[in-house]
Amino acid sequence: MSATIHIAGPAQLGGLYQTCERCGFVLQDYTGSTPMVVEGEDPTIASWPEGGRIGVIGNATYTLPDDRPLDDDETECRPTS
Repeated sequence: MSATIHIAGPAQLGGLYQTCERCGFVLQDYTGSTPMVVEGEDPTIASWPEGGRIGVIGNATYTLPDDRPLDDDETECRPTS
């Protein structure tokens, strides 16, 4: 299985929603649910750093350093036009 690399756009709706700047792929969407937070914990929702390279493979996601070349099993997403 190969990974697709996306570029994180700005977090929207207080971090509940975030898409790829290049192709519009949804990287994070909590708009239809209420994220659970343990009582006493910070309720701030984490989001991907804007402009960061995000690898998606199945349900797994990870960040890539800007200067790291892509592996053989990684491809960049295609821009929508």
